[in-house]
Amino acid sequence: MRIGFYIKYDSNQLGQIVGEEKYAKSICKELVKLNGVASAQVFNPSILPSEKLDVMIHLNDTWPNSYAYKHVLYFQNFYHQGSDIVLRQLQQRGFDGYAFFSQRLLDLHLQSGYRGIFLPLAADTTIFQPMPQRPSHQFDVVYIGNDIKGKERTMRYLHPATQFNFGLFGYWNQPWNSMSSGELWSKLSKGPVTRKQSASIYSNAKIVLNYTSEDSIKWDAMNLRFFEVLACRSFLISDRVPSAKREFHDCMVFTDGGEDLTEKINYYLATPEERNEIAERGYQYVTKYATVQVRAQELFNYLLQILR
Repeated sequence: MRIGFYIKYDSNQLGQIVGEEKYAKSICKELVKLNGVASAQVFNPSILPSEKLDVMIHLNDTWPNSYAYKHVLYFQNFYHQGSDIVLRQLQQRGFDGYAFFSQRLLDLHLQSGYRGIFLPLAADTTIFQPMPQRPSHQFDVVYIGNDIKGKERTMRYLHPATQFNFGLFGYWNQPWNSMSSGELWSKLSKGPVTRKQSASIYSNAKIVLNYTSEDSIKWDAMNLRFFEVLACRSFLISDRVPSAKREFHDCMVFTDGGEDLTEKINYYLATPEERNEIAERGYQYVTKYATVQVRAQELFNYLLQILR
């Protein structure tokens, strides 16, 4: 089987590799290890297949094209105009299969008479794994991410951490509505980091924070940070995504933000044994059930059905 992942962005033009391209490359690396997979590669408008593929997996709202015999939409983005509305539009494009990282969107899809699978994100454990101690990466509390969640959620889920030894990484040089708030995060941020650097920062931090967009709560979808942090045997505190509470109920801690987050940071900084026990459960769970190796096999099994 010759498999392609198609991304509508050209990373050379963007000047950086977008998140879905990094994740797709991790999946490709595992797919080619499976019996029956001849090739797996990521494509974009500047890098196209030289011969027709068996299946192309679309990671954005692109159209099925002539580069493959079968086409699968992997719905792993949200849309401001309404993800359910965009899904109905994409269903009309004639894809041969569908995969979703949101169970609620998959449910809507199935109710409309279509077929598909639930394929949540996962950790690349060749990158995200427990790393050696590194003094420059040792913080009480850490967050790695970009300024894309909006002022209200950022103040609610990040601002309580600023009273501790807090490490903030990512793109935070664009102020949002409040100039003073934007300046705060811009000053705190130590800038973007690579995935390997992220693994080291997670491994060395006492507490890692995660918070998601409103769409993640509405459509019940976990971001990559859930899996990558736990794969580093790190202790995670996150906002309450329903699927994460079901899957990781005893592997991490959930918060409502604000004072609740401050109290939980104080408590778990003072109880390292309990913190480490929870982190160990998360590590064991992710490395067994939620790696890119597991997802690659699940995806391959689905593609076999489509190509019959």
